[in-house]
Amino acid sequence: MRILMISNHLGVQSGVQRYVQNLLLHLDTARYQVDLFVGQCPPDQASTAPALEAKGVHIIAVPDHKKDRIRALWQHLRTNKDYDIIHYHTASKIGAPVCGMMRLLCPRAKIIVHSHIVYPPLTLTWRVAHGVYQLFADYFLGCGVAAGRFVFGDHIDRKPNFAVACNAVDQGRFHPDAAARAATRKQYGIADTDRLAGFVGRLNHQKNPLFLMEVFAALADTDPAWKLLLVGTGEMEEEMRAAAARRGLTDRVIFAGVQQDVPAYMNAFDLFLLPSNFEGSPVTLVEAQGCGVPCLASTNVPNDGAVTDLVHFLPLDAPLNQWAATANGIAGQGDHADHWAELSAAGYELHTAAARMEQLYDQLGGRA
Repeated sequence: MRILMISNHLGVQSGVQRYVQNLLLHLDTARYQVDLFVGQCPPDQASTAPALEAKGVHIIAVPDHKKDRIRALWQHLRTNKDYDIIHYHTASKIGAPVCGMMRLLCPRAKIIVHSHIVYPPLTLTWRVAHGVYQLFADYFLGCGVAAGRFVFGDHIDRKPNFAVACNAVDQGRFHPDAAARAATRKQYGIADTDRLAGFVGRLNHQKNPLFLMEVFAALADTDPAWKLLLVGTGEMEEEMRAAAARRGLTDRVIFAGVQQDVPAYMNAFDLFLLPSNFEGSPVTLVEAQGCGVPCLASTNVPNDGAVTDLVHFLPLDAPLNQWAATANGIAGQGDHADHWAELSAAGYELHTAAARMEQLYDQLGGRA
């Protein structure tokens, strides 16, 4: 079976690309011939390409610019029409006419559109996009129900051709690991008596990093043992460094940059902070729970991925002292407990999630 998977870009900091990598690394590539059509890796990130190519995925990397990607996709599909499945990961209104383009050029293919975002407000142009998506696609997936409704329509989850595809993670990597915790904390001079808040992701508007710094400043005022470790880079990093300096927190905030061994960093945290402005269903929230880390997120993060009692939510307009009090109340101390029984039961174990995707491909591709 030939599958064309379309994603945003090859960078490891993209939550969508992390999901795509996780999925493709666990598909049976002896049964599914996968072409990954994707933007080139941003220069400040490591690429997922080596691992995917080693698995047998054929990567078609084009300039990482939305209009350039659409033109390149048009050219590719004009001469490559024999796909059985097109699996299109989308988080935009522009994806709706692109879906129509795919239907025009590949009338035989079954088109799966896969939503990864909730980004209010729901405008009139989004309403139009709902109808266009539903006109041309065969099947709809969402990282959560909220993400499916936002991109494809309010009642999409009532239809038989919709399903939730959990942002599952690999239990073999994301699990409590006392040795990794100790080694990572030692690397950065974090003592056992220190309390470490952490963040993993892109330092951009979506993730609300300046508010994160405000939360940490309030938290640091309550206890001098608190430190903050940030894994990732982004266009707002310099603003964050300046904010830390203004509050006298430079020596308590660690900018670790992009890291490959994310589970080791998750294990080092006593608290995971995710005060995002908007999300779909963030992979990092599941990764943190897999490692047993208490999480404090904004209510702008859909609660689909809050599988365990580790996850707590507050609105962004809640007082900073409430954020600090909640953080102090839920933060761990020492090694983390295992919560994989709950995560697996909810479908967040990666091997199970990949097997379910294979079943969908077989159903749509005529192998069921």
